[in-house]
Amino acid sequence: MHILIDIGNSTVVVALADGQGNIADTWRFKTKKEETASFYRYELRQGLRKYGVEVADIQQITISSVVPEVNDDMAQAITDLTGLQPHFFSIADAQGIISIDVESPAQLGKDRLADAIGAACCYGVPAIVIDFGTATTIGVIDENRVFRGGIIIPGVKTSMNALSARASQLPAITIEKPQHLIGRNTLECMQSGIVNGTAAMIDGLIDQLLPTLNGEPHIIATGGMSRTIAQHCHHQITIDPYLLFKGLFQAK
Repeated sequence: MHILIDIGNSTVVVALADGQGNIADTWRFKTKKEETASFYRYELRQGLRKYGVEVADIQQITISSVVPEVNDDMAQAITDLTGLQPHFFSIADAQGIISIDVESPAQLGKDRLADAIGAACCYGVPAIVIDFGTATTIGVIDENRVFRGGIIIPGVKTSMNALSARASQLPAITIEKPQHLIGRNTLECMQSGIVNGTAAMIDGLIDQLLPTLNGEPHIIATGGMSRTIAQHCHHQITIDPYLLFKGLFQAK
């Protein structure tokens, strides 16, 4: 059993993988910078109990983190529970599988690199990876397995929450596709803007990226809002909720 952990800005997602990298189960809880190791120990223990994982079954624990403030507490929680030291996925791990051609590799989010490895290893190259998380990120991997950089956009929920917070007459809404493209009320107008508008933006950015690549790229979407948005894009996009974990497993 391999435990793969994604520490994101909003949530921590834990995945259980077998020896071939197949994801058996996942659970999630909030990322809380102000909490201590006891909080993360409790959340991890609950998940391990729920899925019947014995400490003796755990071979390795790998973590991708974009929130360094919680890394020490998470590592301590894991050691307390399992007696194992987790491995934090790094640029060096990624460079054993893909090349990185950006100006400041040290500034790259580990989640973006894990996504890129998952895409290259599981789908092939060239590839375009869209991760719909707190931020919507687009990563580009060329035909030579070179990560060339990408695009970072405010996330779907982040954008909608900011709009509702700053505009007093615009309510918080459920993000789903409305019945009409042209909204008939405030709710529909906002839903159309966030769903149809984001899908149109993604399609437009893909159109601009295609001429920069040699060959037809595999386009993969992942992250919490991937199913909501990608299905409304015109381009053929594969949805893979476990892409980051597949990348972590390949780089272990």
